[in-house]
Amino acid sequence: MIKLNKMLLLILMVLLLVVTGCGKQEGAKDTAQSKKDRLVYASEEEFEGLNPILEETNLDALLFRGLMRFDESNKVVTDIADTFDISEDKLTYTFVLKKGITFHDGEELTADDIVFTIESIMDDKNASFLKSDFEEVASIKKLDDYKLEIKLKEPFTPLLDKLTVPILPKHAFEGVDMRTADFNSHPIGAGPYMFDKWDRGNALTLKAYSGFFGTKPSIDKVIFKFIPDSNVRALQLKSGEVDVALLDPVQVEKLEKEKNLKIYDVESADYRGVLFNMNLDLWKDVNVRRAFSYATDRAQIVKGILKGHGSVAYSPLQHHEFNNDQIEKYTYDVDKAKALLDESGWKEDKDGIRYKNGEKLSFTITAPASDAVRVNMANYVAEGFKAIGADVKVAALDWNAITIDETDAFMVGWGSPYDADDHTHILFHTDESSLTSSGYNYGSYSNAKVDELLEKGRTTTDPDERKAIYMQFQEELANDPAFDFIAYENAVFGINKNVSGVKERTLGHHGSGFLWNVEEWKWNDR
Repeated sequence: MIKLNKMLLLILMVLLLVVTGCGKQEGAKDTAQSKKDRLVYASEEEFEGLNPILEETNLDALLFRGLMRFDESNKVVTDIADTFDISEDKLTYTFVLKKGITFHDGEELTADDIVFTIESIMDDKNASFLKSDFEEVASIKKLDDYKLEIKLKEPFTPLLDKLTVPILPKHAFEGVDMRTADFNSHPIGAGPYMFDKWDRGNALTLKAYSGFFGTKPSIDKVIFKFIPDSNVRALQLKSGEVDVALLDPVQVEKLEKEKNLKIYDVESADYRGVLFNMNLDLWKDVNVRRAFSYATDRAQIVKGILKGHGSVAYSPLQHHEFNNDQIEKYTYDVDKAKALLDESGWKEDKDGIRYKNGEKLSFTITAPASDAVRVNMANYVAEGFKAIGADVKVAALDWNAITIDETDAFMVGWGSPYDADDHTHILFHTDESSLTSSGYNYGSYSNAKVDELLEKGRTTTDPDERKAIYMQFQEELANDPAFDFIAYENAVFGINKNVSGVKERTLGHHGSGFLWNVEEWKWNDR
């Protein structure tokens, strides 16, 4: 009897082990499957908010849609708009919307929402960084639920580009202040993904929106994991903790050998340079700005810091059909730099540093500490500037400790692959000074000729005339530089090799635009 009980106990234990083993296998299978239902993106920084007319993020294309959209060639095409018509005098634009488009809360998107969004951008109290994009709009009105009309003060060629702006739901802002609305941390859009949850300091999760009017997402969730350290991003990409990450150039060679990864080396309109803060007396002398531009060894920066993943920069429109390659490129020339400083009265003393009226030729370049490439560039040029008698320091600070318009000089990053007006007017026009508006002219650069050309460029309709205007703009900017342009940086992304559907196109600043068609991405082994 004892032997029989032992035998039964042994059989039960074996059965238990078998069942447990099956359970573990099924659990592992479920875990693997759930992993393939999500995509983890290593985000370089966390966002303050998710209202796209107050702050631009790389989530915008996932959460929102605009009247228009940029396609694979960065050409503007219809999106929420079904059709549009432009009057012969180019002053009236009429749009007919697609019917049945809904926001993530189920409310239908109508002409009211388009009117509300553009009027909110134009409203000074909202301090939208997009306001100058719509300053030529005289009026916008709803004709019916699916039709609206925009009238302009004068022809405004970039308007269709500007109308890629994400559309906000009017009903979400009733009775609330735009800048403090709950919407800014719990957004409602009409894009392929909707807001799920935000674990501040850690990650933000989006989930597929089943009611999306376009291609339905294949991947159920997209998680933006906030990892400011580029080395940590690279390590987690290698280990599989994240599926997509923007890489520093020094990381590419090692990671492209990893069998589980695919490297995308994408051309970008993203340039780096030193912003001259015109509120500093030093930079008011154009010869001084030109001297430091000549003292910058761009070719060596592309070779040594970017590891060849980029190109020498000389213009904000270098990756554009209007590029003027005949302007002054400031090829590395220490002798020219010294001559210009001599001409401006900066004389070298026995300590090897230049002085003028008892003032030392000295300033600090500020760079965000989380951006290793920018910090390395700042350190390299600062060391190089010793050759012309300048004592230049570098301050690598956290973003929350940086106020760009209060720095001596800043290692800036900008650039756009879209219309020539984009990232030119908002950066170099006097009215866009961050001291006078919500624009991005942080260095308070002001040049009457540049202003005139930028204004003409956005209101001229003839393509050849526009090209001539922007060619002249680049020449004027080169002669009176706002930045010491250094290099265009390719956007190099590492992605899990089992993710497919990525469509490459020339990208904007900081690799923006890479996720433009993420709803078409999928896991190959699902």
